[in-house]
Amino acid sequence: GMGGVGLEIGGGLLQEYEPPTLPSGYVFKFVLLSTWDDRFYMGLNGIELFDQFDQVVRISQENLHVVCTGGVSSVAELPECHGDPRTADKLIDGVNSTTTDHHTWLAPYRRGHPALVCLIFEEPVTLSLLKLWNYSKTPGRGVRELQLSIDDVLVYKGHVRKFEACVGGESPASASPASASTNNAPASSSTNNAPLDQAQSILFTNDRLVVARERHSVYVHFKSETEDMLFIDSSVNEGGVGGVEMGTEVRPGTS
Repeated sequence: GMGGVGLEIGGGLLQEYEPPTLPSGYVFKFVLLSTWDDRFYMGLNGIELFDQFDQVVRISQENLHVVCTGGVSSVAELPECHGDPRTADKLIDGVNSTTTDHHTWLAPYRRGHPALVCLIFEEPVTLSLLKLWNYSKTPGRGVRELQLSIDDVLVYKGHVRKFEACVGGESPASASPASASTNNAPASSSTNNAPLDQAQSILFTNDRLVVARERHSVYVHFKSETEDMLFIDSSVNEGGVGGVEMGTEVRPGTS
């Protein structure tokens, strides 16, 4: 597919955006700009932050504030989806390699209306590594582009790798160089339907051990020419006639 592993240049690692080293702050704001192909729903399996000591940052529900299309935090707040398990707290529940509903987040989405996921801490948090797990149940609903700012300073913008569903027991990414070397086990061992951990890593550290451990999970998206054209077209339509049509489209029910 389009995309590959981060390339090493002069001992460093090429990412889509050159982030600051070990940024620190109280308010981590994720702006989820677009989905891979769904026009009505956006989802994500999970988010993890690692601090300067390479430890997972503890995130409680009190730290988490999510605002999506229509002011809701997930589909569970829509009248037709009452009781849906895909609530915002699933972003931080630590169970991220899953293809069932119970540990994933899904929200209503409209093009041109980004979803906001804010993590607000009482003490400043230093970020060395961000791990993302994209929405697995319906991969087209996964987040495509995001931005992260810390205390209103942009520290990253780029793409989130689209989840690849397993085909016939093959590990989903066995053909792509990005994860070939992380898949040490023979393909036959992954026929137990456990999804391969498709975490994506965004590095905010030059620590050699962390870079060596995570570099195969770094994703760089290579744009095609048609994509540029589509991007230009959609930006022209945003708020034009196309925007009005989007507004009258009815969101379908979700599975």
